[in-house]
Amino acid sequence: MHRPKKNKNSDPLMPEDNIVDERNLIDMEDAAELSIEDRISMYWMENKGFIIGCISALALALVAFNGMRIYKEHALESLANEFAAADASDSLADFADANSNKSLGGFAAMATADAAYTEGDYAKALEYYQVASSSLKGTVLAGRAMLGEAFALYQSGQQAEGIAKLNAIAADSSIAESSRAEAAYHLALEADFNGDSEAFEAYAAQINESTLAGPWQQRLSFHQQSR
Repeated sequence: MHRPKKNKNSDPLMPEDNIVDERNLIDMEDAAELSIEDRISMYWMENKGFIIGCISALALALVAFNGMRIYKEHALESLANEFAAADASDSLADFADANSNKSLGGFAAMATADAAYTEGDYAKALEYYQVASSSLKGTVLAGRAMLGEAFALYQSGQQAEGIAKLNAIAADSSIAESSRAEAAYHLALEADFNGDSEAFEAYAAQINESTLAGPWQQRLSFHQQSR
């Protein structure tokens, strides 16, 4: 006995062998009824791996940043304590030699050079002014150290090298303007003593045009009045 075939509810526009998986489809009306909490929950379930990875990476970056900051602060504090100990024990020269690549090493070298210059030891002064100018390069004190080099050269019998150094300082726009004005002042005096009026006027103009050369403008004015 042949039983009649059951009628299938099929879409005439879709082949019968095309099976549609409707498990993950959400009815438009149902989607419209989803709350914001449900939507956030669905987004979290779909993207939690990526979100957790981003949070972990950010946490690691913050830990690394703060770790480096704490390390640098501790290192600077330790170095400052070493500087104070060296100053108290009159061993700043040793500290400068050991820390010539650091700013505090440059300060120690400057102090050592100043003391040597005052004592008339111009060779030692020149050595440590050079250390200071290298260690303090790019700071406002670099010009001060370079001036020390120029004066130490001049006092040690190397007048031409000292004058050349002063000229280099006066012409270098990267150096603090006050140091450039001081160099120009000494060059102006040198030019005046040598009877070079043209060079004197050029250096005087540089000093008078500077907005940070007040003391050197006053000294230059006093020199001009007493000529």
